[in-house]
Amino acid sequence: MELCVGKANLENRSLPCLTCPAVPLLPFLARPPTANPAAPPPPLLAETQRAIGGVEEILPSQTPHSSPPLHPHSPSPDPIPHPPPRSLKAEQIRIRLVFMDPDESPAPTPPEADEQPPPRVEEEQAEAAHEEPAEPVEQGTGDAGAAAAAEGGGSDRAAGGERSREELERVVMELGFQNDYLKSQIAAAAPPAEGGSGAEESELVKGLKEQVERLRKEVEEHKQTQKATEAALEHVNVAYAEADAKVQDLTAKLTQAQQKMDKELKERDEKYVELDTKFQRLHKRAKQRIQDIQKEKDDMEARFNEINQKAEQASSLQSAAQQELERARQQASEALRSMDAERQQLRTVNSKLRTNLDEARVALEARNNVLEKLRQSMFEKEQLLEQTQTSLQSAEEKRNASIAELTAKHQKQLESLEAQLTEVSAERTKASETIQSLQMLLVEKDSEIAEIEAASTGEAARIRAAMEELKGELAHLKDQHEKERQNWETTCESLRTKLEASESACHISVIESTKVKSQLELELSKQNQLLQTKDSDLLAAKDEISRLESEFSAYKVRAHALLQKKDAELNTAKNSDLIKAHEEAIREAEKEISAALAERDKAIHDLQIAQSKYGEEIEARDLALADSDKKLKNVMAKLDSLTSKFLSEKESWEKNMASVEESWRLKCESVKAESNGHAGDELKKNLVELTVKHEKLKEEHDSFRDIADRMLEEKDREVAKLLRENKDLHNSLEAKAADAMDIELAEQQILLLARQQAQREEELAQSQRHILALQQEIEELERENRLHDQQEAMLKTELRNMERSQKREGIDMTYLKNVILKLLETANEMSAWRPFNCGFIASNCGTRRWIHAKFILLKIHILVEVHRLTF
Repeated sequence: MELCVGKANLENRSLPCLTCPAVPLLPFLARPPTANPAAPPPPLLAETQRAIGGVEEILPSQTPHSSPPLHPHSPSPDPIPHPPPRSLKAEQIRIRLVFMDPDESPAPTPPEADEQPPPRVEEEQAEAAHEEPAEPVEQGTGDAGAAAAAEGGGSDRAAGGERSREELERVVMELGFQNDYLKSQIAAAAPPAEGGSGAEESELVKGLKEQVERLRKEVEEHKQTQKATEAALEHVNVAYAEADAKVQDLTAKLTQAQQKMDKELKERDEKYVELDTKFQRLHKRAKQRIQDIQKEKDDMEARFNEINQKAEQASSLQSAAQQELERARQQASEALRSMDAERQQLRTVNSKLRTNLDEARVALEARNNVLEKLRQSMFEKEQLLEQTQTSLQSAEEKRNASIAELTAKHQKQLESLEAQLTEVSAERTKASETIQSLQMLLVEKDSEIAEIEAASTGEAARIRAAMEELKGELAHLKDQHEKERQNWETTCESLRTKLEASESACHISVIESTKVKSQLELELSKQNQLLQTKDSDLLAAKDEISRLESEFSAYKVRAHALLQKKDAELNTAKNSDLIKAHEEAIREAEKEISAALAERDKAIHDLQIAQSKYGEEIEARDLALADSDKKLKNVMAKLDSLTSKFLSEKESWEKNMASVEESWRLKCESVKAESNGHAGDELKKNLVELTVKHEKLKEEHDSFRDIADRMLEEKDREVAKLLRENKDLHNSLEAKAADAMDIELAEQQILLLARQQAQREEELAQSQRHILALQQEIEELERENRLHDQQEAMLKTELRNMERSQKREGIDMTYLKNVILKLLETANEMSAWRPFNCGFIASNCGTRRWIHAKFILLKIHILVEVHRLTF
């Protein structure tokens, strides 16, 4: 009979026999693997081994070569003669007897038990046979057992231990039932079994021995495979524990890194929120400041335009006053020339009169006798002469009064013009100073606004680029984090699949574990690299922030150095509060730089419109100036006509005076002959000295006036040049402002032009100060000229008084008075006065009427005096 052994089930199921599937065979092969391979076998295995040894000892063997016992310590059986052959049923009972415990007594069972086994055992054997088909016991059983052990030794190790214990208890119970059943069958089949044939027993013993030997070999192989699987399982458990510990460490590190990243992101978000709020505040302050500066700029432009208008009006008035002053100077020079000519004429007349006086003296000496005879008539003529002299004196006084009035008027006009000139110059200086100060302030404000805008645009662009870089890095890090999560999930899934796949093959699981370990190490290195890159990025961001702070502090220092010379408001604006506000506003200006640029473009457009308006106003002003020039020309023409009339009247008065002097020269030769020549010589010397002084003063005045005129012309040329440069600069600024497309280049050009404008304005201020100094010198020279004119007028009056006193020295007023009384007492007064009038007056009718009226008044006065004296 051939016995076959089924596949050993690893889930603690018994090994069935192929010949009798209802009876379980070799239950010790289904023993679950123990953790310790050196542990002793369980009691059931020892009992089965002892039973097999007892069967070998009891059963006779007819073959000469008997199989060795199963247990190594059991004694070798002696050769026993084979009993007679038995039936197949008896052999089966004998085989089953092997698995009986000899110490146990068989329990009596009914005779039908050999044919019908218990249904419970058959059902369990059927289930076992259905679940796992029978196979020869090979090395694969060990691999399957190792895979099952690896599967059970994972995360479900405790549950597997409980399940194996329950299965062992169930198997022990089943084996107990089977043992009882076998005992009953052996007890029932013992009598017929004794009558079997010996040949069958010998064959049965041989088969049993072979089967036992095969089973022993299989048991040894199974033990070896079990030991190998247990060693591999321990190695896998150790590797899995290490991998699990590493995974736990990595997960802890990952959670810590995630927490750190979350904290840093929260802190960074909070910082960004704070910086955004600060930046908004600073932007609002900067916007308000820009609006205030724009308002100040508009006010300054309005003031500058008003001052320009005033300056232009003052310049026009100054030019008109200068023209009038030049004309007055020309008139004064012409008057001085005419006075010089009159002096020369008077000198010639005086010299002629002196010669005539000498001749008259000679004639008087010869005519003394005739004069004695004519004394009575001379007395009458003396009276007439007194009257005429008084009339001439009054006429001369009136002439002097009219000349004094004209000179006073002329002097008043000159003084008023000079006062206007001084006022205009003072206003011009004030206007130039105010223009200079306003232009300086405007340049400073423009430079400040340009620098602030440039700095704010540069800093905002840098910060915006840095923020964009940081945002991109954060997004990149988030993407990497998500990818890493996905990678972790995929790796976890792959690990799970690999662990499930490791149930089928231990070597594959080892390889997969090594692969997972390498992948985990790579991912750990990647995580470390990512953390290092994140740390480096954070350090770079911190360095960038520190660099930006240093640049902003340097910008603050530059701005403070530039604005240190400004007013108190700009000085107070450079405190720490404003610096912090600027630090907050730089980040805030990112959102509204476009709006600021639009406003700036709008302001530039408005400025261009205003410039066009100012150009139109300047054209209108030029037209008004042309009209005023025409009016001034008309006024000057009227003034020229008045001066020509005045000169004509003056010439007529000079002619009248010349005629009067000629008439008196003929009549006063005798009187002059009697005067001393010493007084005349002294007067001549004084007159010569005075004329020399006057000429020197006049030359000095002319030289000073020429120098002042040259200096004024030079300064006027310089002022005109500066004005042309200023206009060219404004035109260039307008052209550049219209043509500039790049804002930064335009701002740099504006700054350079503003600096050049400031330098030119400083030069203009210096030239204006120089002009003021020259004007002061001119005023001093004009004062000296006035003093010289006053001295000249005083000298003229003294000269006239001296000449009058000299003329009156030789006249006897009592004689003249008597002559006049005699003439008044005569009946025909007009006939008596007619020769005198004809000889004395050779002028027009108006002069005659004036003299006649004066003569009547004098006559009335004389009559009153005579009447008073008589009574």
